[in-house]
Amino acid sequence: MEFRNISHEIAEIAKEYDYQQPPDLLVKLQDLIGYLLRLLRDFLSYLKIPQLGGSDSRGVANLLQVLVITAGVVAVVMILLLVASRLRTLQAQRKLALGSMVVAESPLDSKGWLALAEELRGKSSYKEACRAVYMSILHLLDEGKIMAFSATKTNYEYFYALKRLTKVAQSFRSLVDLVEQIWFGDREATAEDYNQCLKHARSMEEGLPEAPTKQLAETADRR
Repeated sequence: MEFRNISHEIAEIAKEYDYQQPPDLLVKLQDLIGYLLRLLRDFLSYLKIPQLGGSDSRGVANLLQVLVITAGVVAVVMILLLVASRLRTLQAQRKLALGSMVVAESPLDSKGWLALAEELRGKSSYKEACRAVYMSILHLLDEGKIMAFSATKTNYEYFYALKRLTKVAQSFRSLVDLVEQIWFGDREATAEDYNQCLKHARSMEEGLPEAPTKQLAETADRR
């Protein structure tokens, strides 16, 4: 069987063909994709996941499952890291803020702080007066041998120390919530706020075992 010579036609077509060299970036990208695919195949082999043909739906499903699980694990880890970082930041900010509310060094005892609170109330400095009531309670707990005073301690440590004294713990939490709202909030403290602070503090003192004195009750009676 004879074949027709078409070399002339091929030559004519070749004249019109203009081959363009692919960009180096595209070549490198193709090489990188091939390298990543080889790594993926090695990873699947390590996990003993069968690698079937591209038309096999089961193989595709296995691959997608691995990718979804991997992405989920990475997302959970990132979320946990972000939450932990945020909690550390909030805790550090709270400690700094609490440090500005608690007076570290002062010659005043619980009675002295309470007297200062009354003096500040007389000057309508209710914000500072409420803080002074709070400080008097911290020193009262120290004098009552319930928890030694330290400016570095958090309110949660005091909550833990008072957990067996339910009524005292509840009054202390109410006092702390009110004082923190006044000290760190935007609103101005009022005489009613100060009276509420005294009420919570007096409730604490009455619930303490063998309270040293009933100084808060005496202060309320004088007023």
